[in-house]
Amino acid sequence: MTDEHPNATAYRRTADAFRAHDLASLEGLFDPNVVWHVGGRHRRAGDIVGRDAVLAWLTDVMSTGFWLREHDVFGNDEHVCALSTMGRRGDGIDVETRVVSIFHFRDGRQLERWFYPDVPAIFDLILDGSSG
Repeated sequence: MTDEHPNATAYRRTADAFRAHDLASLEGLFDPNVVWHVGGRHRRAGDIVGRDAVLAWLTDVMSTGFWLREHDVFGNDEHVCALSTMGRRGDGIDVETRVVSIFHFRDGRQLERWFYPDVPAIFDLILDGSSG
């Protein structure tokens, strides 16, 4: 195993908990005042403020066929960068795009996140999907 920064490892735990739909673990990995900045023209765009709001946002996205795969994750005492591929399968759609996510961490918890998709129009398709 490599000597990964603890904040990068914390991000990986968050991504794994998301994939497992493990909301209890996710709750402990977010700062209570977390803010996600989700750009785009889709219905889930905007600033998602607070742990409860981020968990609700993630719960909604979990039911749409959304998936996430990391290419690389690295970090330091304050920030993490995750190079990922995000996509959505189901309901007649199978799309993906690369996304750079930048995180601010404090005390091992995610405090802030910014998404930078490679193809914004595909990111919109991924996140505009309906639940269920």
